[in-house]
Amino acid sequence: MLNTNTLHNALNILIALLAAFTAFLIATGCTALGTGLLECSQSWISPTYTTIGITVLAASKTLINVARDGLGGLIKPQPPVQK
Repeated sequence: MLNTNTLHNALNILIALLAAFTAFLIATGCTALGTGLLECSQSWISPTYTTIGITVLAASKTLINVARDGLGGLIKPQPPVQK
């Protein structure tokens, strides 16, 4: 069963991947077509570099969490917040 820490980390990964990928492509010259697809022929960066850059950025938070708490820290329940 998913605990809130697991869900939190899964959502962070998905949000980072989707938001960063879309924003970066638009910033490099891609445009949204009427169908919702992105057209990237005017982009100044190769889609290969975009993919590599987005992967590195999206994985950063998870890697930081793994370095801090270990791999098991991604799915373990978090302790209550102390005031």
